[in-house]
Amino acid sequence: MDTVEADERLVPFSLRDMTYACRVLTTRRRYSTEPLVLIGGALQDMYSWPRLERRLTAHTTLVLMDLPGTGNAGDLDAGAGFEILAEAAGHAIERLGLGRVNILGASYGAPIAYRLTQSRPDLVARLLLAGATPRVGPRLTAVVRQGLELVGSHSRPADEPARRDYARNVVDVLVNSATRHEVAQGAAVARLLERQLLRTSQSAALRYAACHERLLDTDLYPAGGIAGVPALVFTGEHDCASSPEENSAVAATISDCAFALIRDADHMAHLEREAEYADLVTRFLRDQPVQGLPYCRYPQAKDPGCPACRS
Repeated sequence: MDTVEADERLVPFSLRDMTYACRVLTTRRRYSTEPLVLIGGALQDMYSWPRLERRLTAHTTLVLMDLPGTGNAGDLDAGAGFEILAEAAGHAIERLGLGRVNILGASYGAPIAYRLTQSRPDLVARLLLAGATPRVGPRLTAVVRQGLELVGSHSRPADEPARRDYARNVVDVLVNSATRHEVAQGAAVARLLERQLLRTSQSAALRYAACHERLLDTDLYPAGGIAGVPALVFTGEHDCASSPEENSAVAATISDCAFALIRDADHMAHLEREAEYADLVTRFLRDQPVQGLPYCRYPQAKDPGCPACRS
């Protein structure tokens, strides 16, 4: 495994009434590509990618963000949308003085990265989206609503059976229960996620719920599409939180976008096939071919009619 120890610095930001921060990881290597900004999912913070960050910092400066409403950042108004988060990310990139950057938006982070690229293409050298969907589907919507009902505005956690039932339902979507036997490390990743969810504090659960609620009943990608920025959309071939078809639909809104599915993986591909995930990302950042890789397959991107696709 090509890894290297990285120096770390924490950088705080404020924008209007929002407070947030990022970790900047660098090594003494001379990199051949722009820094990579990683914006993760609703259940993740800037410390949630330890194995991946060790692989990626061998090839690039890595910036991991706790945007408002996530991790240790300040709260985000319930009515604030992804546009505000994209603005916050752009503000951070400018304050860091990194010049143009590569951006990887994963899951909840994908609409943020997309909007930032659409509104500030001058900041973005390359765009990568992992686990993207134009609109949250019925199964995930039901699980999100279960979580919202579970936490409500209560100051005390729900009872153990209810929490365990919810955790299993979340895991069954993130680590596809129907194909778990076909997913590399599927059972192990499922156990890891369930333990994480059951250990979640009430305050963290309320924040997760607020992030998830932002995903509901809305088109996640605005009209207009993206052009002029090299892009890659990818996920695991068994993803049922954001299906291959849904990822394909997002890819279709971006001119000349590459599209790939990681074999034997689902929405949690970064945990299930960490080495392959890192290799795919690194190849794209270094302008190396991402077609013909043995751990990927390449269906043609299709348009199911999301607003951004119709622009």
